[in-house]
Amino acid sequence: MESEKKIAFATLDIGTSQIKLGVYCPFLSDKIILINIIENIIVYGSLGEVRAEYNTIREKSFQLFKELGAFLKRNRVEVVYIGICGHISSLIEWNKVKGSPAEKSFPIWLDTTSYNSLDQYNAVMGSGKSKQIIGTFLPAGTNWLFTKLLHRRASGFSEDSIFLQVGDAIFYELCVQYKTHFSSQLSMVNLKKREYAPELLDHLQLDKSCFPSIEYDPSPIAEAHKFFFNLPAESFVFPAMADLYTSLYGLRLQDKEGFMLANTSEQAGAFYLRPPNVLDNFLNISFNQGFINYGSTNTGGNVLSWFLSNVLNIKTTTEVLNELTAKADAIEPENTPVILPYLQGERAPLWNSKLTASILELNSSHTEVHLFRAILESISFARRNCFEEIGITDLDLIKIAGGSSKNTLWNSIRASVLNKRVAVADEKELAMAGLIYYMMETKESSFAKPAINFSITEPKREWLNLYDEKYARFVKYQKLLS
Repeated sequence: MESEKKIAFATLDIGTSQIKLGVYCPFLSDKIILINIIENIIVYGSLGEVRAEYNTIREKSFQLFKELGAFLKRNRVEVVYIGICGHISSLIEWNKVKGSPAEKSFPIWLDTTSYNSLDQYNAVMGSGKSKQIIGTFLPAGTNWLFTKLLHRRASGFSEDSIFLQVGDAIFYELCVQYKTHFSSQLSMVNLKKREYAPELLDHLQLDKSCFPSIEYDPSPIAEAHKFFFNLPAESFVFPAMADLYTSLYGLRLQDKEGFMLANTSEQAGAFYLRPPNVLDNFLNISFNQGFINYGSTNTGGNVLSWFLSNVLNIKTTTEVLNELTAKADAIEPENTPVILPYLQGERAPLWNSKLTASILELNSSHTEVHLFRAILESISFARRNCFEEIGITDLDLIKIAGGSSKNTLWNSIRASVLNKRVAVADEKELAMAGLIYYMMETKESSFAKPAINFSITEPKREWLNLYDEKYARFVKYQKLLS
């Protein structure tokens, strides 16, 4: 029956810097077709505020859905399943009566204004109590939804409020239901039971009705929206998921493989078929018949964007990055300064919201190209810090995907700093690809999944000792300045 209909699987990826929509049509291609990418707007404040405006995200997402509808109509698609993924640990206070946000802007995961609530966080989740409450160690941090709710509680909760992630809000817009995937509610759910942790609800004096219900089956899109977006008669949407979770589906991880998701910020972790040691500064989750230790970081492509925009005062473009990369490739590792890239503190493995960035070993011969390469090295050092805590010697391979994995120089630096083979995914929109895998497996689709291939980047032997020495200095500076 499935093969008799033209079926498509579409994904809306709401990222920190971009909102993207792609679609996979098995009858057209074995690749994901990117419909469009629109820049997201994030506002940074001087006191740790990092905010987004829901109506802006809604407008951009709806524009993408209209473009999707036009594409589906041109190709006579009869059934579409839409998945939503994106950044989480944001705080949208949604009014259930009005069906709309209760405030113009909301704090996203990078926001640190809830710093003063960390003592409350530690009282509830510290000293290992998080393992009993949510099933994993969860270091104190301003990035968690629970921390943001603790901060928000000081001004009182409205009885009409329901707290959503941005993907949950878009899901509600499409089908007028409050549903979510458990991965979107990280820090508020018990990851083993995959349900809201009653201890946290009790502490906040909230009940489950203040959050979307945790469900997995897709819901039909409302008739008005099918008409508005020109979608097929059979159109469905899945509850929103965390982009990390969908990306892991796309990596197709094997036993003792590490992974790095290299985007605006980065995630680093490892997959095991047997339960690994539960670490005190990384999250532990069960995943796809195995187990993962991982940590999310505050450092990644955002540091490069800051350097280009705020220091060089130029716009980040492919041409600019290619030119800087070509010049940086001619510089030897011993000739660059050491940078601590912590513009907004750091999560894994340091969990220090007040850590600041620093440039060390700087001299008058250094140019913007030296600094550019030093940033690539510094973020690679920060990831080595993660993998050493996880246990890098046990890993056979590290898979990498994401926007910055397009940079071949950076991949060579990563492989050499880590002294591991790095397998680079050719599918740069891995969160989309993984979400399509998830939807197809959930629907038990018989169609072939999107093709994802990996190319191997080997460490450069001539760089290994240099980067070992430089990494040792990086760690020494980090400890001195923490």
